[in-house]
Amino acid sequence: MAADLSAPTAAQRRQSAAQETLAQAQSLWNTGSREAALQLVQEAVAVAERTQPVDATLLAQLVREQVRMELALGRPGPVLAVLMRLEPALSGQADLWAVRGNAAQRLGRHQESVQAYLAALQLRPGEQRWMLGAAVSLAALGQLEAAARQAEEARALGPVSPEVLTYLRQAGVPLR
Repeated sequence: MAADLSAPTAAQRRQSAAQETLAQAQSLWNTGSREAALQLVQEAVAVAERTQPVDATLLAQLVREQVRMELALGRPGPVLAVLMRLEPALSGQADLWAVRGNAAQRLGRHQESVQAYLAALQLRPGEQRWMLGAAVSLAALGQLEAAARQAEEARALGPVSPEVLTYLRQAGVPLR
């Protein structure tokens, strides 16, 4: 008896279910049911995390939505917690390292922020906003020369918001 090649694989079924969950969560979010939307995505992340072997691409897709919602609700603590917990599965996701840097920065955990931003830049060099995020946390740590190097590297890539430059100068960063 020949196998039905048109039947979806388990991975395809999981991807389809994740897409449906994300669509449902977006609908809830857009109608104002933000907590319900977040809970739905959190549950989907938990299921994806338990599924072996872990599908890192699927997990990253779900986590991106979860952290977007958490940050929109002003909750950097849960963002940092989930990204730290899932680091082994998501360590190759530059954008999630940057989100982790942002969450740590919002919590005043500047050393962690710098490390996360630098990890993101290792995976995807040349991201100006991540360089500036690292510069802000370096300045907060009193590492003014390192902050200046990051900021100048970011400036070499293109225009930088005058507000960010003013903030860095006020923090004591010696910018050219």
